[in-house]
Amino acid sequence: MRKGSCAMRSTLNAWGWLGPVLGRAKWAAGAALAVTVWLAGGQAHANGAFPDSQSIMTPASAPNDVYLATNFGLIFTADGARTWRWSCEQAENSFASLYQLGPGPTYRLYALSSVGLAYTDNRGCTWTVSKGLAGRTVLDYFPDPTDPNRVLAIGSVSTDGGLMYEVVQSSDGGATFGPVLYRAASTDNLTGVEIAKSAPSTIYLSLTSGALFSPKLVRSTDGGTTWRVYDLAPSLAPNTKSVRIIAIDPTDPNKVYLRVRSMADGVAVTKFDAAGEAATSTPLTFAGGVLSAFVRLDNGHLLAAGVVGLTPAEYLSTDGGATFKSSPQPPSLRALSARGNTVYGVADNQADGYAIGTSVDEGVTWQPLLRYDQLTAIDTCLKQTCQDDCQMRADIGQWSPDFCAATAPDPSGGAAGTAGAGGATTSGAGGHAGAGGTSGAGGTSGAGAAAGSSGGCHCALGSREGGAAGAAVGALALAVAVMMTARRRRQSRPGRTG
Repeated sequence: MRKGSCAMRSTLNAWGWLGPVLGRAKWAAGAALAVTVWLAGGQAHANGAFPDSQSIMTPASAPNDVYLATNFGLIFTADGARTWRWSCEQAENSFASLYQLGPGPTYRLYALSSVGLAYTDNRGCTWTVSKGLAGRTVLDYFPDPTDPNRVLAIGSVSTDGGLMYEVVQSSDGGATFGPVLYRAASTDNLTGVEIAKSAPSTIYLSLTSGALFSPKLVRSTDGGTTWRVYDLAPSLAPNTKSVRIIAIDPTDPNKVYLRVRSMADGVAVTKFDAAGEAATSTPLTFAGGVLSAFVRLDNGHLLAAGVVGLTPAEYLSTDGGATFKSSPQPPSLRALSARGNTVYGVADNQADGYAIGTSVDEGVTWQPLLRYDQLTAIDTCLKQTCQDDCQMRADIGQWSPDFCAATAPDPSGGAAGTAGAGGATTSGAGGHAGAGGTSGAGGTSGAGAAAGSSGGCHCALGSREGGAAGAAVGALALAVAVMMTARRRRQSRPGRTG
C-alpha cells in the first residue's frame, strides 16, 4: 500500500500546524492563525505559519533520499542524511500541502497549493502548475505508483445545482489533465482517490452521499471504464458521516484501509474487503482525537499514530489489523514512512525536540534524525530567492543566521566543510548525519505517510494536534514574532517579499 508507506494526505489538516487542536490548546492555535491571516497579507514567501512538518517520503529505489514536507517549504537529503537542504515556498507551491512523490525514474514531486496542483522535477528549485484543471477546485490527487506518467485528480466544478465532483486523468505526469473518468452524482461528495500498486487498473474512490452523508466506496478494475459502488453504511458504526482512504494493501488490491468518523466511536480504522464486499471494523479508535499517521511495513505489520484527547498515541498491529498494541511514550507523530527495517516518523520539532525520528523496533523507541536547526544550507538554486524568508526565520530563532549564508555542499560527498563542524546552524548536519546512518541505508519499502484522510498514504494529515496546550501557546507567540519580523523586514526592504 503505497500510502501506508508514503504520505497519507489529509485535507482535514491542510493548514499543517493548526490541525484540530483540542481542549485548552485550541484557542491558542486559532488565535495564532488569526494573527497570521491578519498580518500575512497574502505573501507567498514567509507565510508566517508556525513552523511545522506535514509528511515524509522515503522512496525505496532511492535509498539515500528523504523528503520532508513542511509548511515553510521542502527539506531533503540526497546523501543518506549526511546533509540537509531547504527549498522555501515559491508562488506555485505557496501554502502547499498534500505532498506526494511519483515513482522513478523521474520521482516527480507534487503538491496541492493555493494556486492548484503543482509539480517539480528538481526538488523544489522550480515548480510548474498543472494545466487542464481550470474551473475545477482540486481536492485530492494520486500519482500512479507504477507509472510516472499517470496521475488522477478529484476536482469540484460549480454548477447551477451546486458542486459537481469529477475524477480526471493525466497521461503526462500531471502536466495536463484531460479525460473525465468518473462524474459523481449530484448528491455525492468525493473525498479520496487511490490506485492499487499491485494492480494499477484498480482504482478506489471514497465518498459520502446524500443529506445523511452515507459512506460509500467506488471501485473500478478496468482503469476507470466501469465502476461499482459499495454502500459501507450497513457494516460501519451508526451515524458514520465521514470516510477517507488510508491505503490500499500493496500486495492485495481487494484490501483497503479506511479512516471513518462516527458519532459513537470518533475516528476509527476500518478494513474493506472487495472480495467479501464489506467493511470490517478494527479495534483501533482515536476517541476524542485524530488519526494522523499510518504505515504498513514490509513484513505486513501496521503502525498507526495520532492523538487521543491531548495525548500522542501510537499503535502496532502484527496480525493485519485484527489487534493493536499501544506503544509507550511515542512522539507527536504527524506522518510515518518505512524503508527496509527502518520506520521514519515526522515529529513535532518544538514539543519532541526533533522534526524527523527513526525507529528500528517498529515504533517502540525513536532516535532523532533531524532538527530544523540542523539544516545544512538553502538549496543552491534558491539561495538568493529564499534569503528574506530565511533571515526572518533566523530572527525568531528557527535556525542560526549562519544557515542563510551557508554554501550547499556537494551531495556526492565533497565540501561539507563547515556543515559538520560546529556553529548553531549547520552543526548538527554533519555530526547528525552519522547518527542517522542506519536510516539512509534504505531497504525495500514505500514512500512516506501522514495519515488520516483522503487518499491512502497520500493523505497529509500530519497530526498537528499532537502538541499539548503549551506548544500551542508557544505557536501563538512564535507566529506573532514571525509576522511582526516579516512586517518590519518588508518595511525596511521595499520591493522585496518577506
